[in-house]
Amino acid sequence: MADTNELDFYEVDEAYVIQNSAIPNAGEITSAERMLSACSGGVFTTLLMTPLDVVKVRMQSRDVPKRGLTSTVTPALNGGTLTVMKSIIHGEGFFMLWRGLSAGLVMAVPSTVIYFAGYDWMRQQTQNSRFANSVLHDSSPLWAGALARIVAATIISPLELFRTRLQAAEGKHGVTGVSKGIIEMVKRDGPTSLWRGISSTLLRDVPFSAFYWMGYENIKHHLQSRPSYKHDTMSNFQSSFIAGASSGMLASVVTTPFDVIKTQRQISSIKDMPLSRLIKDIIASEGYKGFFRGTAPRVIKVAPGCAIMISSYEFGKLVFADRRRAKST
Repeated sequence: MADTNELDFYEVDEAYVIQNSAIPNAGEITSAERMLSACSGGVFTTLLMTPLDVVKVRMQSRDVPKRGLTSTVTPALNGGTLTVMKSIIHGEGFFMLWRGLSAGLVMAVPSTVIYFAGYDWMRQQTQNSRFANSVLHDSSPLWAGALARIVAATIISPLELFRTRLQAAEGKHGVTGVSKGIIEMVKRDGPTSLWRGISSTLLRDVPFSAFYWMGYENIKHHLQSRPSYKHDTMSNFQSSFIAGASSGMLASVVTTPFDVIKTQRQISSIKDMPLSRLIKDIIASEGYKGFFRGTAPRVIKVAPGCAIMISSYEFGKLVFADRRRAKST
């Protein structure tokens, strides 16, 4: 993975102007407008990418003990992305590729609002303060992305657990079975069990967010610094899309081992399975390559998902900013 710090991010004042010239200042749009932009992008992305998420979960959930849920959870299907997708369609039906969509849509609203609007807000604070030319500001994509993800992931963790188990379930009656299994788990282990796997989720999402945002901001800055770049809405959309896809692809590959651990911990019925034991089980079962199980569907999902989400978000902000400027003239 290329070192994104090699790019001269915010090196001079002119570069700062170039980086921000096509993006509306956060002060030009309201928090509600930023939230609406994030929500629309999140819903659109969830609708398109859920099938690949289902395939990824099925591939990653092999050989995980699921005591109490054996009637609703199937071992992971063998084969590549297309093979697993075909098996789901033939065995369970085409629309089973969208299993967990409702939970995903419910997750998309608070998650994207907290994550994207929160990231924007934190970066804006450093731009409009005495830290504007400091190391804190220059590294803001790293820490702002990480902090925003910690808050968002913690809040939606119970829904993430339900969706993961639902996507790993076999048959058309998985919702009822998984719901009963989760209720039994809460009765047995307490409400805190709804946050099972949160440490693994944060272990995956926090570094992903840090890598993603730093890569995104640097790649986009590089694209917008070219002499041929046109500072208009379409050019900003294109640069956001390319930067989002490129950074998302790299970050998803690097953090796939954490995603495998998160998935297996969430669908396991073993309370508080030690991380060390889970890692040893994966190595014993498949070797180190087991940590990269489901990499293909994850990259295929995450790269375009990041591209669609960030470009939709940036486009929405530009639309609202343009409307405000038009009204003021």
